Amino acid sequence: MRLNLSERALHITRTALLSTFLGLAVGYTTFYSVFPNVTVPASEEPSLPLILGVLAMAGLLAGLMTEDLRMGVVQGFLSIPVGLVIAFALAISPVLTGFLEVQVDDIFSFITRLGLPIYLFALPLYIVTGIAGMLLRERFGLHSESFFAARPSPQRK
Repeated sequence: MRLNLSERALHITRTALLSTFLGLAVGYTTFYSVFPNVTVPASEEPSLPLILGVLAMAGLLAGLMTEDLRMGVVQGFLSIPVGLVIAFALAISPVLTGFLEVQVDDIFSFITRLGLPIYLFALPLYIVTGIAGMLLRERFGLHSESFFAARPSPQRK
């Protein structure tokens, strides 16, 4: 029973960490698309290839780390509210330093309303790139040492 609880805690922790990683990508790309002049790289308009690249690479890396498809979908769904919080935290920082002169309630509406296309696009992209990451992991055998240690070795006769 104790082993089952520790495995479950590890499973929940891994899901939360991967959701936070995906949320960081969603939050940064949302912040970049709303305020491209205060991000790195600074530009006048947001770059669609950069946004797609950040989201796709995050989804692919999370797919390499996730256990199964169901958890990949859960991580994608959990990443959206985490990304919203991260985008709001990133957007509030230039206001607090005086770099931007915007009211806080306007920032929240900018992040939710203008970031909506990214939130809607990130979920299916995370599912597709997560599947691609899981396929790459299975195809090339990219497993940790603990995975191989848990498997019984085939008996030779």
